[in-house]
Amino acid sequence: MMDKLLVCGVVSAALRGEYLLARTIVRQKQPEWSDNKTRLFAVRVVSFTHALVSALGCIFSLLTDINYIREPYDYHKANAEYVFLFSMGYFIYDLLDMYIHGELESSKEYLVHHSLVITAFSIILLSGRLFGLAMIALLVEVQTVFLHLRTMVRLIYGSKHMPGFVDVLINANMICLFLFRHMPVCFLLFYLLVKDVKVPILLKMFLVFGLSFLEYHNTHLTIAVAKSDGFFGHERQALDEDSCDPLGSVKKDEEKTEKSEKSSVRTAKKID
Repeated sequence: MMDKLLVCGVVSAALRGEYLLARTIVRQKQPEWSDNKTRLFAVRVVSFTHALVSALGCIFSLLTDINYIREPYDYHKANAEYVFLFSMGYFIYDLLDMYIHGELESSKEYLVHHSLVITAFSIILLSGRLFGLAMIALLVEVQTVFLHLRTMVRLIYGSKHMPGFVDVLINANMICLFLFRHMPVCFLLFYLLVKDVKVPILLKMFLVFGLSFLEYHNTHLTIAVAKSDGFFGHERQALDEDSCDPLGSVKKDEEKTEKSEKSSVRTAKKID
């Protein structure tokens, strides 16, 4: 148990170091950016790292060992624990990061999401069960790779008029939303509710609740991305540091109010 906690701690510390390094580099490369925009970009760098490592880990595991899909409840493989521990380390780091920067109050959806994931992975690691289910659920990180790339690129360009490769990235992000978020979660809900006969009832209720919340989160994300990126009849929006996150700004309310007041003052001066 102690070795698992140590791995989580090392991952969290390493990601914190990456965040500080990314923030320093962005400040040097983009001195005109605000502190908030610099922070947002550095946060996305760390989130991208987690998504890429987790996505590669679960894809490699699923492609090289069919037992994860054949026996999603019973199959256990020691190497897979490091994939889960890496994700747990990231979510612990991210919760602490939001706490340090006073963003937990305005990040309730992320708070619930991260807490559910940490709890689920803890149960899986302690019981040695449900490795296949966890690997399939981690496929969401494939889409998250594109989501964070999309957000970083849109933070850099900001306007509606962007290079052609950005359109490819934005389209790939939307396609992957359905392939790697909605489909795996719906499959797991179907498995637990219809096919499974092994998962204890209380654990099954928790997992169904967690997956249902994740699907709500996915649907919320899909609608927000569709509106901001110009899908399903919507016009593509220009994004800034307050609107780059599809689920809304995580800035503290007083900061948003202060910025809004400053904007109103500037507008009034222009009118005068």
